[in-house]
Amino acid sequence: MDELGERALLLPDLLSKALAANDGVKFLLTLLQTAERRADRPEGPGPDLSAERRAAGLTDGTLDRALADVGRETDGTLYLPGAAIMRQSILDGIATMRAPLALAGVQSCEELASRETALSVALPVFSDDRVPHGIVDAITSADRARGDSLHILVMDLHKALNALQGELSEESIDGARVWRIEDADRPLVAAFMRGLNETAPLKFDHPGLGTTATRAAGKLVIQNDIGTNDAHVLVIHVEDMSVTLTYTDIHTQRAAFFQSLFKPFGVRWDDTRTRQGEQVNGKENYYLCVGYYDAPDRAALERYLSFLGSRIVFLIDWNHTRKLLREFLPKHDGIRLLKWAAENNIGHRGFLKLGGERLLYDAIEFAQQALRYGEKLHEALGAEQALDYMKFVLRLSTEGLAQGRSERFIRDEVKTELVRRFHGAQESLLSLASAHAGLVFELATGIRDGLLTFSERRADLDAAATRAQHWEQEADALVSRVRSLVRRMHKPEVYRDLLHEADDAADALEEAAFVASFLPKLDTSPELLVPVARLADLLVEGAEEMVKMFEAAGQVRRDGAREDFDDFLQTVDRLTRIEHETDRIEREARGLLLMRAPDFRVLELVGTLARLLEEAADAMLRTALKLRDHLVNDVMAG
Repeated sequence: MDELGERALLLPDLLSKALAANDGVKFLLTLLQTAERRADRPEGPGPDLSAERRAAGLTDGTLDRALADVGRETDGTLYLPGAAIMRQSILDGIATMRAPLALAGVQSCEELASRETALSVALPVFSDDRVPHGIVDAITSADRARGDSLHILVMDLHKALNALQGELSEESIDGARVWRIEDADRPLVAAFMRGLNETAPLKFDHPGLGTTATRAAGKLVIQNDIGTNDAHVLVIHVEDMSVTLTYTDIHTQRAAFFQSLFKPFGVRWDDTRTRQGEQVNGKENYYLCVGYYDAPDRAALERYLSFLGSRIVFLIDWNHTRKLLREFLPKHDGIRLLKWAAENNIGHRGFLKLGGERLLYDAIEFAQQALRYGEKLHEALGAEQALDYMKFVLRLSTEGLAQGRSERFIRDEVKTELVRRFHGAQESLLSLASAHAGLVFELATGIRDGLLTFSERRADLDAAATRAQHWEQEADALVSRVRSLVRRMHKPEVYRDLLHEADDAADALEEAAFVASFLPKLDTSPELLVPVARLADLLVEGAEEMVKMFEAAGQVRRDGAREDFDDFLQTVDRLTRIEHETDRIEREARGLLLMRAPDFRVLELVGTLARLLEEAADAMLRTALKLRDHLVNDVMAG
């Protein structure tokens, strides 16, 4: 073609070789850096770069053994077997990279060639595989402030090659720019793009996801630019039924997250390695990971490529989202949320588009639950409740924007849902507490009714004791449900203590019913039971007030009607009066027993019964006061 004057037709082939040479040169620079570190720290097992060498398309296995014999001489010289050959291979690779740029007449080619010449002349000869001290650091430097280097030249050549590759692309497969591929490659590119296009709308207005595909070194090569970060690169090599995925990132957490998405396919990953690269976002190092997948058949290969393409969108702004979620969720729950969002094809870009943390702070302010200094959303709402709420926010944001709904309407839904969840947990607790108070009422009523009919139907007290045992077991079951709920709430100790006091009332009444069942077995004068019956009446009244109290508490809001809080306070006031009255009557009962009890057994039995009823009234009041303090200090003043 050259002789015929059609040298331009050689450009695709030269470009393909140049891109392959880029992989080889970068590997050799990495090998030199690794050798330098190994020479300085020879202890421990030697590094293995064989997988990266193969991924770079280099077939020389002797490179794998070079690191085993590397050493540092007394004058600082680095001894590396094969160093002279590596030096020439680097220079040859750079020349190969520049060739298509020269052929295409790229404007920057002359300046790149001049730099290539200057750097080649300045590069010492590695005589006897000896690399002078400081040379490795100089040629691999990515710091432009220190001057030019072979590493920087290679990066600039690669950037120019990528631009040229984009210009050469004349065919599109579902949005991917492709050139010099084979017919058998087209379904594979289409499969990758099918997955990519399925989830690409989830990036909304964010740039990125541009895809190119070509053939190089006998492999289909698919490259995606992901976003706008130069160190965030994804390259896929497909050869027969095997796929090699090379992924680089400046954030190790995002790299680990990306790898975790491929567990369903059993992708094998090499250990993530740290590499030196051009400074991006203030960071010089980046992380490189290589994953391998062997498809059992062509259909499985296409399914994997489609799945791979569909996962890329979830990398965009991932680290930014992870960091802002730390203000609202425990650290690991933030990553759990992002994993859930990816697995359910929801993503997080819609949430960011609606304001991200500002969206949540507005919702918290609307719910009138301003967090105290240093307090997180999960501390106020409960970890699982907060995670579930964030799932709702991400789903609503994505689906709402995708459906073209008003952003203002979506924000309003985010706010009202948080209000519902803040109050829902407390309302659920108070509903269970009210049911518990209902059982306390049944216990008190059973004792009162048994005492009323004691003289005519003494068996009623036995039946009341049996029923009391059953009701107390039901109360314990409610206690377990409430304890499970309070573990997920802010200030669980408040509800735990409140529940403890309420259950003390139930326990005291169940014990009182048991003691009362012995009354028919003794010669007890009805006169001695009059104060006890009055205590039982007061306990029934107190239990009724407890039920009303919990129902009234469920209506109390910081921004609610004053009448709701007044209704609650009135029940507390009545329980206070009842407790004071039971104190007086219990003392009256003890005095009567001391004067009139026929024997010690009656004195002990009736006295214990009166004491238990008074203790139940005390527990009711303690419950009311703890609930009052919580509503005043945490709800009304919150």
